[in-house]
Amino acid sequence: MKYIVTSYINPDLDGTSSMYAYAEFLRKTGQNSDYYIEGNPMHEVEIVCDIFNIALNPVSKIESNDKIIVVDTNYLKNIPEMKLENIVEFIDHHAITESKTICKNAKFHVEMVGAAATLVAEKFFKNKIEISRESAILLYYGIISNTINLKAKVTTRKDLEMAKWLKEKCTEISDEKIQEIFIKKSQMRDTLREEMEVQIAWKWGNKSITIGQLEYANVESFLGEYESEIRNVLRDVKQEKNLDYILVNCVDILNGYSIILALDEATEKVIADLLKVKFVNGKAKLDAFVLRKEIFLMLEACVE
Repeated sequence: MKYIVTSYINPDLDGTSSMYAYAEFLRKTGQNSDYYIEGNPMHEVEIVCDIFNIALNPVSKIESNDKIIVVDTNYLKNIPEMKLENIVEFIDHHAITESKTICKNAKFHVEMVGAAATLVAEKFFKNKIEISRESAILLYYGIISNTINLKAKVTTRKDLEMAKWLKEKCTEISDEKIQEIFIKKSQMRDTLREEMEVQIAWKWGNKSITIGQLEYANVESFLGEYESEIRNVLRDVKQEKNLDYILVNCVDILNGYSIILALDEATEKVIADLLKVKFVNGKAKLDAFVLRKEIFLMLEACVE
């Protein structure tokens, strides 16, 4: 029997690091395991792998009799095509969805921590399993990316503890690399739509909403140059998915604030009421940054 660890399509650094490292954990505990990536990992994955000379070698496909473990999501509409009855485990830090009732035989390890990478690192830590250089680096920067250098409100004590432990396990990990990664991540590419992560439409009561997220250094300068392109993407996605609301949360990863860009007045009203902010020319600036996950949790708490 073979276990394949995977995540959502076009995974970010948290999802990629979690599948890479958890496949290693399973092998080191006597299981036949590998990982599978569908689509193109986010640009931050390439940056970290290039800096530390890490090669990703996933399997080319999921076989029909493989047992599947899904990390960093339990949202079934955005995972690779597979037999859902073959899913045996979820490791995630997002709220549980319909997967709980559909995948009845799967184990759910779901905790509201800052990153799925934290939960995978904890498995090495608790079981006293030696972690490879590659997994330590990927998991550490997965936590750093997801928690905006451990400063986001979603950061928990467990995130802090596992980041500290991973840093102790690999001398190549350094604070100096964080700023290098964040700045490289901020360089504009021709994959704006993919980077915005606007592929998922969520149900909010009887409405549908999509929240994208962009993480850049010096967000105000970035928006000054690319706001029209971002709005074009939002406009296209709203039409394609027949959405009621759509916005993108632009997080300044160096200066610690967010600018929320809403496509239309209806979306502005929802977010203005939710976050108690004022929109000017379709944008609202928050003195501290807020993450998309936090916005979703606030929306769920006040379903229309």
